[in-house]
Parts: sequence; structure tokens; C-alpha cells
Amino acid sequence: MKDRKAFMLQVAREVLTGRISVQEAMQRSNVKDKRTIVSWLKRAIKENKPGKVMELTLENYCYQEDLNVHSNEEKISKLESELEGAKKRNLELLHFQKILTNKINDLEVLIQYAETTHKIDIMKVRRKKAR
Repeated sequence: MKDRKAFMLQVAREVLTGRISVQEAMQRSNVKDKRTIVSWLKRAIKENKPGKVMELTLENYCYQEDLNVHSNEEKISKLESELEGAKKRNLELLHFQKILTNKINDLEVLIQYAETTHKIDIMKVRRKKAR
């Protein structure tokens, strides 16, 4: 029972300090209803300063480990690597777009050549077949 209560207070403290969001707290705690986390927050506030208005400051509610600078640096490096991956993928897509555009241009030239050489309208023939 004490372990569960300590866990609830720890999760509530992390939400109150901004270390995690309510959604992250729900996932971490396997809670399906947001109201459960809200009740944990209210309990944490009451236990911290009963009968007083809570002041949300890092000094009052945050231990050094809660600041978790390394976690933020890890998130930033992860996002930077994802950005680099997205940039590489974008360059690949632009390269393939260029290749496809060149192929389309080549096909248009071939169609024009075939139409003038054989005196037929290839695009008109295709429209009739499509109907």
C-alpha cells in the first residue's frame, strides 16, 4: 500500500514539476482515465501543504534529479537525429522526383515524335480506350 502511494506521489510530483505530461503519466502508470491522475495531483498538493495554496516553483517541488538535464539533452539529440534522417529522406525523394520528371519529359518527346511520324493522336487513342 505504501509503495503504491509513494508511486502515485512520485508521478504527481513529476507532472507538477513539468517533467512529464499528464498523458505520459497515464501511460507510465497504466491509467486509462485522466481523472485518476488529477486525483493523484490533488492528493500530492494536499499532502505537501495541507490547507495552503500551492506555489509551483522548482525550488519547492523539484529535486535535482527532477530537473533531468540529461533527459532533455537526450530528447534534443534524438530529435536532431530524426531531423537529419528526414533531411536525407527528403533529398532522396527530390532525387527520385528529378528522375521521374526526366522520364516523363522523355516520354512526352517520344509521344510527340510518334504522333508526327505516324500522323496519329496517341492521347486521343488513349482517351477512347479509357472509356
